Amino acid sequence: MARFLHLSDLHVVPEGQLVSSQLDTARLLRLAIDTLTTRLDAIGPVDAVLVTGDISDDGSTESYEIARRDLMRLGHRLLVVPGNHDGRETFRAAFSDLPEMRPTGLIDWIADIGDTRVIGLDTLIEGKGGGVLRDESLALLSEALSTAGGRQTLVALHHPPLQTGLRFMDAIGLENPNALRIVLDQHDAPVRVLAGHVHGVYHGLLGRHPVVTAPSCCSAFALDLREDAPVGFMTGPTGCALIDTGAGGVWTELPLRHGEGPFRF
Repeated sequence: MARFLHLSDLHVVPEGQLVSSQLDTARLLRLAIDTLTTRLDAIGPVDAVLVTGDISDDGSTESYEIARRDLMRLGHRLLVVPGNHDGRETFRAAFSDLPEMRPTGLIDWIADIGDTRVIGLDTLIEGKGGGVLRDESLALLSEALSTAGGRQTLVALHHPPLQTGLRFMDAIGLENPNALRIVLDQHDAPVRVLAGHVHGVYHGLLGRHPVVTAPSCCSAFALDLREDAPVGFMTGPTGCALIDTGAGGVWTELPLRHGEGPFRF
């Protein structure tokens, strides 16, 4: 088994700046990491921290320096894929020392953590909100699955291969989810797909393969399925997740704000 903290959508900007004139995302990440470090003993041993994109909001070098500094406070191996707000080359430079990081090209990678294979896929189309899986990413995925040897396998990408019902987010989703499904269906490795982008928890299936999205560390989108639903964000709830890939292991949301307690029953 292996246990992962799953974070997504940090949207960090340089100190003194606000996202959408509202969110001090550098401060929100710092507080999130403060909360998580106090909870690590309760969560149990963690093997790696997986971040499914939008680490930066503006792709700036300073934003990645801030994010990297706080993420490293967790003291665990770091696995990262880019999201639509990230800048591929500044992202690459910020995490160039990670063993999976390629010096050029798409930021796709394979990492074996314990008995679990993690496959990171780059869906970023710079300058656009939506994402796509290129042929070379799908080829890497196919090769990684064919050599997984029956390991539990996580596929990590930013844009989820499902529809949430949030029209303004589905409009900038993954362009070719069926291409991903076709590759997954060709292999017998047990696969779970982890994503971000939608700032909330959504469970679904891509063919026979489970898909789940993580909440954001900085904001959320209200579940409003009306055709005229307002476009915008909420300041919460915020959170992240924990996934255990052992037998019977589950993906569990971890809220970043708690009520009082625990009280005795």
